[in-house]
Amino acid sequence: MVDVVVFGAAGPTGRLICRDALVAGHRVRAVSRRSDPLGLPGSAQLVQVRADAVSGAGVAAAIDGADAVLSVLGSAYQRGEVTVYSAGVRAMVEAMRAGAGGRRLVVVSSGLTYPPPPTNWFADHLLFPFLRGVLGRTLYADMRRMEEYLRACDDIEWTIMRPGRLFDRDEASEYRLDPDHPTQGYTSRVDLAAAMLAELGPAAHVHSAVAPTTNR
Repeated sequence: MVDVVVFGAAGPTGRLICRDALVAGHRVRAVSRRSDPLGLPGSAQLVQVRADAVSGAGVAAAIDGADAVLSVLGSAYQRGEVTVYSAGVRAMVEAMRAGAGGRRLVVVSSGLTYPPPPTNWFADHLLFPFLRGVLGRTLYADMRRMEEYLRACDDIEWTIMRPGRLFDRDEASEYRLDPDHPTQGYTSRVDLAAAMLAELGPAAHVHSAVAPTTNR
């Protein structure tokens, strides 16, 4: 049994992680900026916690005494500056270093955070440059800030998840887990949740970036 804190628990992937962690017998702290009910199953092993990872308010209290932190904080594409990834992870790490919780941290980034391996002419020359350099420019820039910050944190047992494009699916697949970049274009949210929870086990990819993708 692991005492796990889930940041971004109000989102679709966060709710899946909380659900599956409870099924696995873990104790779960579901963290959200809002106090509204998250629609999660009732359980004595589940506590909803209010905290704002970007400002840092409530983060230390949220992870106090926990074994591990899973972050699925995210942002939509936007023109304005994005800080949720880098500021959120920095607040978590600083709280861990202050002794608020354990040192295990698993965070979500993206398969497009850094240039992916060549696939086909359309994706390599049109689609990916447009997504990374235009539509998602500020979002991927903040993901890179988050990853660069974590790579300097030798005292934190971090793992970075770089999924493909997320989609909804009812059941988990026998998903692929590759180093650095996705080998497929898509990752179901339920597979991403399963891959993140698997990082709490003995076969964890500490100080690595891994890419879960769905076998469709």
